[in-house]
Amino acid sequence: MALTPTQRRNQRTIIIIALICIVPFAAAWYFARHPQLVMGDLGNVGHLVNPPVPLGYGELLATPLTSPESMEQLKGRWIVLSVADGPCAEVCRQNLYKTRQMRLMLNKEIPRVRRLLLLTDPSAAGPLADWLQQDEFLAVAGLAPALREKLEKAAGGPLQPGQILLLDPLGNLMMYYDADFDPYGVVKDLKHLLRASQIG
Repeated sequence: MALTPTQRRNQRTIIIIALICIVPFAAAWYFARHPQLVMGDLGNVGHLVNPPVPLGYGELLATPLTSPESMEQLKGRWIVLSVADGPCAEVCRQNLYKTRQMRLMLNKEIPRVRRLLLLTDPSAAGPLADWLQQDEFLAVAGLAPALREKLEKAAGGPLQPGQILLLDPLGNLMMYYDADFDPYGVVKDLKHLLRASQIG
């Protein structure tokens, strides 16, 4: 039975609405899976992890050392990840300060980015109490040996003090930055990624 002009018009409208809803999410998912297409030849200061290394939130947040609320806020967002061997000493604290300033430089994109500090020694979280009171967007968790192996494999060697890593909202480890990273360069990379992907 042939469709009437009104039915055909309604059918086209439904198809257009479906495409408007599906295409942006499909594109964002694709670019999150293939970050090298997003970064291109823009002179990013970080090193691409290719292919990205998937990390489950279960292993990433297996030993939470801050509130459940701050850990829950990490899910589905871009995560700037730092690692501290033992206590969070001077290099670690400088890193936390730099990454906090970086996040503030993102302006309207601030809600899409969170920071996570992984500690090899869970007891080292105690001395960070004052810092955590002033920084509600920093989450802290313990670092399991299996997770450390994954991070080091992705970064091409032992993790260096002051180094940071970047995870996308799907939990993929996709970039890492050397210990002497330029905060402005990282922000430039982040802004480009946030612009290209509506996930997170």
